[in-house]
Amino acid sequence: MKPTLVIGVGNSLMGDDGIGCYLAEQLAADGRLPADTDVLCAGTDLLRCAGDMENRRRVVLIDATLGEGEPGVVAVYDAPPSEFEDRQRHAHHPSVVETFRLLQMTSPSLSTVRFTLILIAIESANVRSELSPALQARAPNILDRVLAALQQSC
Repeated sequence: MKPTLVIGVGNSLMGDDGIGCYLAEQLAADGRLPADTDVLCAGTDLLRCAGDMENRRRVVLIDATLGEGEPGVVAVYDAPPSEFEDRQRHAHHPSVVETFRLLQMTSPSLSTVRFTLILIAIESANVRSELSPALQARAPNILDRVLAALQQSC
């Protein structure tokens, strides 16, 4: 079985929506990252990472969530609540949870992968190439929280 895979999700051209990819880049360069962990940035196309997810012990997805609390609040779900599956707003843009569920249904090697979703609360997703000052200020603490989640039940 392959080691844990962390995938950052989000659009880096939409400011805070890119926090998942930002954190993936930070994790990849952080010496505290568990040795048996691979890191990727999916951007907005999680489906393209399907082959990378196969035969993994654990896949951790990091993404932004809009309007779910103070910017920078971290929520970790080992079994994402069913309400995340009901948030689809457009048939051509499935959510991270819906995409992962689809991949599990279509690929037998993903049906046994332990799936963890880490959501970072953001206030807005505006066109900008950097994180908001509020999220940037909280980024070190967010990174610490993500690393702690990775080390739990490795």
